[in-house]
Amino acid sequence: MIINVPNYKQKRLFFALWPDDQVRSEISQVYSASSYAQAEGRSVVPQNLHLTLHFLGNVSLETCECVSNMASKIQLETFNLKLDNFGVFKKPKVFWMGVTDIPQPLMRLYIDLGEQLKDCDYRMEKRVFTPHVSLKRKINNFELKENPCSIVNWRVNRFALVESRSTENGVNYRPIEYYKI
Repeated sequence: MIINVPNYKQKRLFFALWPDDQVRSEISQVYSASSYAQAEGRSVVPQNLHLTLHFLGNVSLETCECVSNMASKIQLETFNLKLDNFGVFKKPKVFWMGVTDIPQPLMRLYIDLGEQLKDCDYRMEKRVFTPHVSLKRKINNFELKENPCSIVNWRVNRFALVESRSTENGVNYRPIEYYKI
């Protein structure tokens, strides 16, 4: 059952690893200490930091219930995630912090969740899964000089179904349900 969902006909949703306050703080500190924090672009506010697993887009309330039910079927053990490098997606101009080596449990979560969501008419993206936490958007004239960064260790014990809402102050992400792993 979805929690804390206002009454709308559709929701813009995605599944993500949602860091606790300690991990969120560590990510912010590593980013702030880097030379990239001063680069041109729009920094992601700390409360919006996450690692996207699957972007669903606009979904009906019926589909929302379906994806929630499918996600609750995922069975994995907790795992460690080591954020240890910076990267850039030239399109859509995003600077991020990610992993050098994808842990097998994270890949399993990504694949298993995608498979479960097929029952809700979701089709996995064809691009390669690049686990990352976006730190800055709309970067311009950006050159990645240093790839490694201070390591952030993240003990992953849950993932979330997250609602994305546009506000006059920008996008706000809000977990509407958590799933323990």
